[in-house]
Amino acid sequence: MLTIRDVFEACRAKEREGRRVIGAHIGEPSHEPPIPISEALRGLGEIGRRYLPFIGVEEARESISEFAERFLGRNLDKERIFVTNGGAQSLLISTLAASKLRKGKILVPAPGFPQYFDHAMEFGYGIATYDPLSEDLVNEILEKLEDASAVLINYPNNPTGYVIPNSELRDLWAELSRKKVLLINDAAYSQIYFGERVEMVGDVIADTFSKTFSLPGMRIGYVYWGAERPELVGRLLYLMTAGASEASQLLLIRIMEAASESYFARVRSHYAELRDEVVREARGSGLIFPEPRGAFYLYAKHPAVSDSSELALKLLNWDPIVGIVPAAAFRGSKEFFRISYGVLRREEVKELFRAIEGAAES
Repeated sequence: MLTIRDVFEACRAKEREGRRVIGAHIGEPSHEPPIPISEALRGLGEIGRRYLPFIGVEEARESISEFAERFLGRNLDKERIFVTNGGAQSLLISTLAASKLRKGKILVPAPGFPQYFDHAMEFGYGIATYDPLSEDLVNEILEKLEDASAVLINYPNNPTGYVIPNSELRDLWAELSRKKVLLINDAAYSQIYFGERVEMVGDVIADTFSKTFSLPGMRIGYVYWGAERPELVGRLLYLMTAGASEASQLLLIRIMEAASESYFARVRSHYAELRDEVVREARGSGLIFPEPRGAFYLYAKHPAVSDSSELALKLLNWDPIVGIVPAAAFRGSKEFFRISYGVLRREEVKELFRAIEGAAES
């Protein structure tokens, strides 16, 4: 199976050879933070010389709670917020704690973020899958709930960019609450949506600021644990890393202070313009895909392609080189592939789809 990392390394190798690469493979953002990082770093003073609370400094947890009220529409008790080393750790802690707390499989979306599956395999808890593109998500999940301790959702969805109506999200949470099944919300793309804001439902929120503020290198996120035994989350966090760095937490506080509704409106406008151009070119190229309503992904197939891994390999030898990711990496159907347009320049979009058409039909 061709993974995201495989395509990433192949594209880097081609760049070192002097080849031009259209990078539609990595889910990396391109918008600017609300203030320049250099400005946010000024005035932090002498840091890193002391041990800190492993669950996060109080100021950071308070700032995250305020951020949630302003931009997520949720009142999150800061005493139940745990600062993590990025989204990957927040997801692992959330799913691992849920499997230990209520004993049972975690129901995860497929196609879905590869680490959902990798975490389960490496850390020894069971998972089952559901279709996040289902037209009746509530029944899709309820029919597969046997022996489930928790359900994980991710909207806007990676890899599809799909979003379901808020009414379905509310109904799902209500049904799961009645059945004593935890709802874990992977909120990585909470601020990148095209239309109505996606409601932040769930007993547990696993979040990262990599996409929210375009800070993937800072590795900073959090878990909000609204279920019983929050001390279990704290213990897992301590045993994994003993907490996020002071520098990352203080930087995050300054970034969050500078955020505003107008800032996020500009972020959404930036990706909406790219989305519109990508969708237009994809339709012109004959691709089939669900309508992307958030994040910065297109999940598509070409009628002439039965195995997108073969298409991806062809594109790694095209001119220019094009990086896409086969859907198999996300446990999706093998004919589909993911295009990330997060860092694409507008002039690259037409080239991207010309290359896909040429490779698909060659």
